[in-house]
Amino acid sequence: MELTDLMKSFKAKFIARYRQSSIPQRFYAAALATYGVSFVAYWATGFPGLTIASTVACALVIFGFIIWCLPFARWLRAAWNRPSAKLPIVIVHLLVLLTSTACARYAVAETLGLPPQSFDLTVAILALLFYIPSWLGVLAMIVAPLALATFTVTTIGLLLDTAWLQLSTLIGGYGYRPSVRKALNLYLFHSTGALMGSVLLAYSYGYLTENFSPAFKTVTQVIAIRSDFHKARHYPDVQPGEYVHPLENGYIAFARVQDDKSVVIGVRLQGTEAKERVVETIPSVKAALTTAVERLR
Repeated sequence: MELTDLMKSFKAKFIARYRQSSIPQRFYAAALATYGVSFVAYWATGFPGLTIASTVACALVIFGFIIWCLPFARWLRAAWNRPSAKLPIVIVHLLVLLTSTACARYAVAETLGLPPQSFDLTVAILALLFYIPSWLGVLAMIVAPLALATFTVTTIGLLLDTAWLQLSTLIGGYGYRPSVRKALNLYLFHSTGALMGSVLLAYSYGYLTENFSPAFKTVTQVIAIRSDFHKARHYPDVQPGEYVHPLENGYIAFARVQDDKSVVIGVRLQGTEAKERVVETIPSVKAALTTAVERLR
């Protein structure tokens, strides 16, 4: 009976504590429990179990931080009509636009092997595609320093509170009792979730803006041919069926359709065909589909 009463008392306290806690606190508590289970998983299954349990714990901490930030997002939306709130948002959008433009230029240079400054329209179209990934990078740059500063201040505050508690008995004897700031523990979880979130954002940004698949490169090449290369039959030394785009220093870029419907991209000096050099070849649609099917097999 005593054990049963003890279990009921523990259950009642747990339910009461659960109801009193906020939603972020519940996520953080679940993350701690999951992290504790990770050691059991490591003992049972090795590193795979530890990795899965640790990943779930990190995800719970990040979700708790996101939920904690929701009131701030609602306040920011309500304050949009205020000029003081519009300026920071406009600055962030400008940073995102600059970042997406830089990513688009990098993609053009990586795909075509030509200076991206000469392909303004292609860069502009790709900048729109990179706008969402660039938000991830900008948010990571904003969140990471704030999270690191909060984590550092909170850690120092917890150390000072610990030292202060050691002196509480002596100070209490003179009629003064210090209060421990329990909110620091919660801010430690907030800053940890922010740090984890910023790392995830930075990793996602790097993955989406640096690892270009063959399909993405093909799309970039098609966009360049359709936007920055043009048929100019009256331009000197332009061959039939050739799309050209003048470059700097007397060079001209060309895109030439082959008999098998593939497209060859190259550069040459204007006024001569002897020094032309092929820099990229885009296969025909049929050849590209055949290659994709073979890879799937």
